[in-house]
Amino acid sequence: MNNNKVKPLLSILVVGYRMAKQLANTLHTLSPRYQRNVKPSDYEVIVVENESDDNLANEVIDNLSENFRYFRRPENANTPVPAINFGFELCRGKFLGLMIDGARMMTPRIMEYALMAHRINENSIVAVPGYHIGKQEQHLNDKNYRFEQDEQLLATINWQNNGYKLFTISTFSNANRRGYLQPMFECNCLFSSLHNFEKIGFADERFNLPGGGSINLHMYRSLGLIPNTQLFVLPGEGSFHQYHGGVTTSNHLELQRCLVQYSQQLNEFWPDGGFQALRREPILLGSVTRWANSKLYDSSKLAEKRFTRLDSIEQSYWPDDSHQ
Repeated sequence: MNNNKVKPLLSILVVGYRMAKQLANTLHTLSPRYQRNVKPSDYEVIVVENESDDNLANEVIDNLSENFRYFRRPENANTPVPAINFGFELCRGKFLGLMIDGARMMTPRIMEYALMAHRINENSIVAVPGYHIGKQEQHLNDKNYRFEQDEQLLATINWQNNGYKLFTISTFSNANRRGYLQPMFECNCLFSSLHNFEKIGFADERFNLPGGGSINLHMYRSLGLIPNTQLFVLPGEGSFHQYHGGVTTSNHLELQRCLVQYSQQLNEFWPDGGFQALRREPILLGSVTRWANSKLYDSSKLAEKRFTRLDSIEQSYWPDDSHQ
């Protein structure tokens, strides 16, 4: 792991808890041997793992790439928010990436395009669309669903050599279930400048519900409303959620009650009409491979329905652009 004092431009923060196999997969997809057209010196990965009965094995930690920095910490709270802010303090880059959920595998050119967006505009926001591994959103799976079923799917595609094949075994996540050419509620792989994260106060520690509640939604919209920013979406890349029994991606009896609590808390931060998805027109950046093409097609068809509906009632497509 890297102890180099040379500061990278990009720092990406990954938080994990009780997901050793899933986190190991995620970290592989962030490594220089998997990410294309970037060097280890271009970025660093800060891994913060809260202690549990399912931490990364020592051999996994020992084999992390030279630009990784790993930290294990005790945590009594049931929210990742303190770990997020702990990790932010360790980041050395001027441009930061945040992955609150360490169970999300990445496609191979995310680092390249995040850095490209920063070169285009230092005040950029980069959102990677989210997907769930499997034929449906994971909270709709049978209650007996386990990560082993994800592993069986992953074993069919040789993702280590071509991460774009993850598109062939996935579906849109709830955050952007209608694709990425219309408002997204949240982003689980999100990039912006250190200055912008400072502006929103990093991760607000009042989000103290299990799993962090709706901290992801709050941070994404807060960043997106900062004046003079540009929103880039990567249509050919993806963030792919592996099942790990998380609060909002599992089928359990308490799910609806948790979602109500999350919504109530979130709306306390957005009192004027309540919380809404970020409604800004995205700038699409990056290539779209043959494996991602069907998701672009689906996004386009779904967006056309929204545009037609808004035309019929004479409403703006992207009202939050007025904040810029």
